[in-house]
Amino acid sequence: MRMLAEPVGCSAGAPVARPHLAVPQSLVSTPREISTRQLAKLQEQVHAATSTAERLVAGRNKRELTARRDSNSWSVAECLDHLTQTAYTFLPAIAETVALAPRLAANQSFRTGLLAQLLIRHLEPPYRIRVKALPQLMPQRSEFDDAWPAFLKAQSQFSETLRASDGFAIDRMTITCPIYARVHYNAYGALRMLVAHERRHLWQIERILGTLDRAEDRAAS
Repeated sequence: MRMLAEPVGCSAGAPVARPHLAVPQSLVSTPREISTRQLAKLQEQVHAATSTAERLVAGRNKRELTARRDSNSWSVAECLDHLTQTAYTFLPAIAETVALAPRLAANQSFRTGLLAQLLIRHLEPPYRIRVKALPQLMPQRSEFDDAWPAFLKAQSQFSETLRASDGFAIDRMTITCPIYARVHYNAYGALRMLVAHERRHLWQIERILGTLDRAEDRAAS
């Protein structure tokens, strides 16, 4: 894992002393300023996803966390493990690409890319179209006690990949989709897609638990 780089200076040549035109340090931009804010926003979204998952499973019993609404759906534990399988499929490819990215040389924002934008729009909840997961992304853990720590570990790896991206032009680096070799997008777009994918399945978990709660209420009435 590459160590995070120190901010890269923007000035060229010898500075000219002009005390009366001094700019407050708080207003000086660095090549990493805008992109760092973008990555920080993604980091906040990853932490929010973890917090949302914690809130959703808090106080739930084993039956609620492993029950399926029907034979074609997943349980809460399986949804979490699907997120884990997705992270472990995509993050290594993203991390390898980030390790080769050049340093940022200008104070500019990252570009998501058209294809990634379209995929993010499709992934964001609430969604109407269900897409069958590919075999390599299918849940491997059906027990919550196994799925939960694996999910937390994957979230930690996601955060580390974001930290390692700071200061580098990751939107200039193209990666090949690990599950569709003909699909390509830049590393920043891929990171944004992963966050949107987490929101998609956390929304699914909320719906699963809501269905179970309504069924229990009907049984009790």
